[in-house]
Amino acid sequence: MKKWLEEFEGRKILIWGFGLEGRSTYRFIRRILPEQEVTIAESRKRGSEGLQKLKDECTHVQVIFEDEIVPENYDVIMKSPGIVLPEGFPLSNVNGQAPLFLKHYRRQTVGVTGTKGKSTTTSLVKAVLAQKYPVHLVGNIGYPCFDVIEDMENGDMAAFEISCHQLEYSSYSPYIAVYLNLFEEHLDHYGSFAKYGQAKDQIFLHQEDGDLLVIGEAIAERAAGHANTVILGREVRAEGHTLYDGERVLEIRDCALIGDHNYMNMAAVYHIAGVLGISDEQFLRAVREFQPLHHRLEDIGEKDGIRFVNDSISTIGPSCIQALKALPETGSVLIGGMDRGIDYSDLEEYLLTRKDLEVIFMYSTGRRVLEELKADTDISGYHFHYAEDLQKAVDLARHLTPKGKICLLSPAASSYDHFKNFEERGEIFGKLALGS
Repeated sequence: MKKWLEEFEGRKILIWGFGLEGRSTYRFIRRILPEQEVTIAESRKRGSEGLQKLKDECTHVQVIFEDEIVPENYDVIMKSPGIVLPEGFPLSNVNGQAPLFLKHYRRQTVGVTGTKGKSTTTSLVKAVLAQKYPVHLVGNIGYPCFDVIEDMENGDMAAFEISCHQLEYSSYSPYIAVYLNLFEEHLDHYGSFAKYGQAKDQIFLHQEDGDLLVIGEAIAERAAGHANTVILGREVRAEGHTLYDGERVLEIRDCALIGDHNYMNMAAVYHIAGVLGISDEQFLRAVREFQPLHHRLEDIGEKDGIRFVNDSISTIGPSCIQALKALPETGSVLIGGMDRGIDYSDLEEYLLTRKDLEVIFMYSTGRRVLEELKADTDISGYHFHYAEDLQKAVDLARHLTPKGKICLLSPAASSYDHFKNFEERGEIFGKLALGS
């Protein structure tokens, strides 16, 4: 742990944000430095009582509101990923879990990013690596990465889902990086698609000689000239349920994942498995035992002849399109959530090809998409509807969805205006759908 003492011992530390990652950072520092003073900064939304509660539950801490931060007072600012730095905020002492973890364990890390598909892909990386190595699922899914530092010290590996926010200020990249795709997302945080893409690019920009980048064909030009790059969709690809990796060919006959996009991402994992010495037999065993993630094309059951599928993790248009293509037996789809100003033209164009589909728009995003469709097209031949909220949308879907078909929740939008997160949205959908 000498290297971690060098990071923190005797330094003035600010933990900015005390959510899941901030608490993990505090626990780790407290384990290695039981008596070192630490400052915690939180939003004024917590109120004075919330700050007092933090003081009571933590030891050797100062607690302040985030608008009281004076950057030069700290040697290390451990920023939680979702916090947007004020314009002009000095970056010299800003850090976070992901950059420091990669600094010390990049050679043991397979990192995955992308606008969509990264959670399933990272989980599959973990399942496949576990056939041969001790491995941990960390980052934007699984555990905060600081929670597994002791295991990493013993040589374990990490399957790291790395979000744009975790990459934004990173000066380190993983030994193996998977960069699946890039679509408009998080514009409320970055202000522009260009800045969002720059944050994602950090997953490979700091790689070293001998490192590997697997990158989606549509964004391959972002890594033009990068050494040791494999393009997903060319050298490595899936055709139906058959994976191709150069001369290696593997047919997948038993796997719970559905959708061409999942098999394309599986091809990326198949390449990584070959690089890390995992046999085809081990790979097939891992995918056979793999269970899809909750809230991602999750079959939650049948009620009154309608099958309900939860894809609440869908927060952008392309993910909704993928879900509809993966489930051609869909009879109705629920779309909408918090409006973050992202472009929905691709989704709108796709919906105009689906006169067979009952489309139920909801919340502010749904209202905007429906209004844009009405402004550009005569929609009289389409089955487009609007419901104010999720409950009304599910009630409407019960009447509109043909028996034997699927009612799909794939919102293509954030959940934060009416739900704590997409998980809560998915759980509530399940209860409303099945009447539990």
